[in-house]
Amino acid sequence: MVVALLIVAVALGLNNFGAAIAIGVSGVDRRTELKVATVFGLCDVVMPAIGMLIGTGLAGPLGSAARWAGAGILLVTAIWGLIEALRGGEDAPTVWRGWRLLVSGAALSLDDLAVGLALGTVRYPIVLAVALFGLMSFVMSIIGLKLGKRLGVAAGEHGEVAGAVILIGIAGAMALGWL
Repeated sequence: MVVALLIVAVALGLNNFGAAIAIGVSGVDRRTELKVATVFGLCDVVMPAIGMLIGTGLAGPLGSAARWAGAGILLVTAIWGLIEALRGGEDAPTVWRGWRLLVSGAALSLDDLAVGLALGTVRYPIVLAVALFGLMSFVMSIIGLKLGKRLGVAAGEHGEVAGAVILIGIAGAMALGWL
């Protein structure tokens, strides 16, 4: 059972890992890294927990809708970031706080709600499951941010644009069901 939950946790963390790379490319400081990883981790605790508590009835229809809604919200957030980067908007570390960070975290974990619904049908222990999901998401986000930061150094002043483009790609991958 724990191995199955670990596999699900890694799968759920993949979209956060990809988004964290994109955020890291735009250049973030250590404090922002911790905020991003914490928000992503908490979203990967809350959404599956809600799903597991709701139960089984909506798992099928909500799965597809959640994927599309999450991809759409992330796409809008990414396009907003691209516009800001091209206009010479906010500094990268300040971009990833407040509403934009929360919306991105929620969008990335909307599909986790459907996963939680499905897991609720097989009665996995909710506390163990969501703790593992949150921890894995946090760790994968930190790794993604570090990797993104290294890529951002290579991208130079175009890091924010590259990060937004990567997030648009992540939204597309989510919509196609690849993440």
